[in-house]
Amino acid sequence: MFLSSFESSVDAKKRVSIPAAFRKAIGRADSVFLWPSLDKPCIEGAGQRLMEEFDASMSELDLMDPRRIALANYIMGEARQAKLDEGGRVVLDAELLAVAGVSEKAKFVGLGDRFQIWEPAAYEGEKAKMRALARENLGLLKAKPRRPEDAAE
Repeated sequence: MFLSSFESSVDAKKRVSIPAAFRKAIGRADSVFLWPSLDKPCIEGAGQRLMEEFDASMSELDLMDPRRIALANYIMGEARQAKLDEGGRVVLDAELLAVAGVSEKAKFVGLGDRFQIWEPAAYEGEKAKMRALARENLGLLKAKPRRPEDAAE
C-alpha cells in the first residue's frame, strides 16, 4: 500500500528516486506504471496489480462502449512502464514532467492503491482544496464487516 508523502530531487538525467516505502509496496517488481492524471496537474503511478484492476474493471463494459474505449485510451494508452534502476530511480519522460510541471523536486503522495507525483508547490496549492473535499465527504467512510481472512491479522 502506498502511504505517506516524500519529496525527492530530480537529477540532470530526469531521474527521480521512488521512495523506499513505495518500492516496498510494489514488492519484487522492477518497474512501476506512470501516466498523466486525468483530473489533476500531476503524474499517477502504480504497480502491476492496479493496472490489472483497471483492465478488469474496463472489461466489464461492452467491448465497443465508447466509455470503455476512452478510459482504456487514456489510462492504458498513456501509461508508461518505468524500469527501476539499481538505486530505485526511474526516468520521467518530458511529457510527464511537463504535465506535472516537475523540474528540480518531486513530491510523492501515497493514495493507498496508487501514488501521485507533484511539483511540490503545486501540491501545496491543491492540498487545502483536497482537505476541504475530504472533510465534506467524511461520511462516505464506513466501517465494513471484517472478512474471515482479515481476522487472522
